[in-house]
Amino acid sequence: YAGGTAYVANDVVYYNGSAYIAKTSTTGNLPTSTAHWNTFATGSGGIWNAGLSLGSAGQAVKVNSAGNALEFGTISSDYVKLASVDSTSGEVSFDGFFTSDYKVYDVIAHQCMSSGTNWCKIFVNSGGSKVTASNYRVVAGGASRDSGADSTIKYSKWNEAYGIAHYWGGPGRFSARIFDPLDTTREKFIHISANSYQSDTKIWQESIVNVYHSDAAISGVTFGSSGTLEVFQADLYGIKT
Repeated sequence: YAGGTAYVANDVVYYNGSAYIAKTSTTGNLPTSTAHWNTFATGSGGIWNAGLSLGSAGQAVKVNSAGNALEFGTISSDYVKLASVDSTSGEVSFDGFFTSDYKVYDVIAHQCMSSGTNWCKIFVNSGGSKVTASNYRVVAGGASRDSGADSTIKYSKWNEAYGIAHYWGGPGRFSARIFDPLDTTREKFIHISANSYQSDTKIWQESIVNVYHSDAAISGVTFGSSGTLEVFQADLYGIKT
């Protein structure tokens, strides 16, 4: 607040540790004058303080650690988007995003389509390259429905050269949760929930557990197909635990 400044309605000033908003045009009337000002934020510290710097790109205003003023800083999040991919051909990979910051990762695939009835494969990466050793073990179950009747889905694979992300080739979506990718004491588990709507003839819903039977750390995951992976659109998120 400056006594010689002409303020107009809705101007906000900082005065003696609080913020005030002008009710009308006023000059020389202290913010404590209720005829001219309303309290905007009592004891708000730096809300209108020249000592509060602008901060840096991506920062937000937050309460300081003492709880008595505002400051700019980075807001911590426990669920963070790390990467996106949008491909219309070939294999795609999320690699180099696994760090000690997160214990669990989600891949949200909002479009996954392979040629014909070919399924979508998932591989783990080691040192940036997909692993095709026969160390993948898969169990899956689910249900389907067409115009005629319900049916159940059950399949499993043992010591295959790939895991399964989505069994049916038609337009589908899935979420894949990857647990402890950097851990070096146990196998890597990837849990997947998937669904598809195949050529207007059948609805599929699957629950899939992929196990990479190795205690080596993995650097990422790669998605491919038994045919051609025509469309793959997905996001990768890190989860703090």
